[in-house]
Amino acid sequence: MPTENSFTIEQYLRGKVRNILVTDDALKTILADASVKAGTIEAGTEVSTLSEKQLDLSTAFLYVWIAGSPTMSEKRSDKDGDWSHAEGGEQMSANVLNRFLRMANDIFAKYGLDTIGNNAWGMVGHGFHNIRHYGGTRKR
Repeated sequence: MPTENSFTIEQYLRGKVRNILVTDDALKTILADASVKAGTIEAGTEVSTLSEKQLDLSTAFLYVWIAGSPTMSEKRSDKDGDWSHAEGGEQMSANVLNRFLRMANDIFAKYGLDTIGNNAWGMVGHGFHNIRHYGGTRKR
C-alpha cells in the first residue's frame, strides 16, 4: 500500500517521458503487458519494491505505447474576452517515434525478448527479399 511519500510505478513511468500525457488506462495496459514478461506489477506499487527487470520492461512497454501513438495531439483552447489559453497540439516526428521504438527494442534485447517492428523484409535490387538472409543471386 503506497504511503504519502511513496514513489509509485505510475509516477516513475510518467517521469520517464516529458510533455506526454499518459492516461491511467494506458498505464494499466502497460503494466499488464510488462507483468506478462516480468512478473506481476500492480498499480500503485512502490518503485523500490520492483526489480530492475520489472522497471525496465515497464519502461519499454511505455516507449512502445508512445511509438504507436498519433503523431499529433489534440489541441484545446479556451477564450474569454481578452483572456485565452491553449494546450496540446504538439507534434512528434516519425524520427522521434522510431527513437522510442529503438529504446524499447534495446531493453527487450537486454532480456532476450523478441523486438517489435523489426521487419526482416525490404527492397533489395530487383524486388523484395528477406534482407537478413539475402546474399544476392547464387550461381549453381
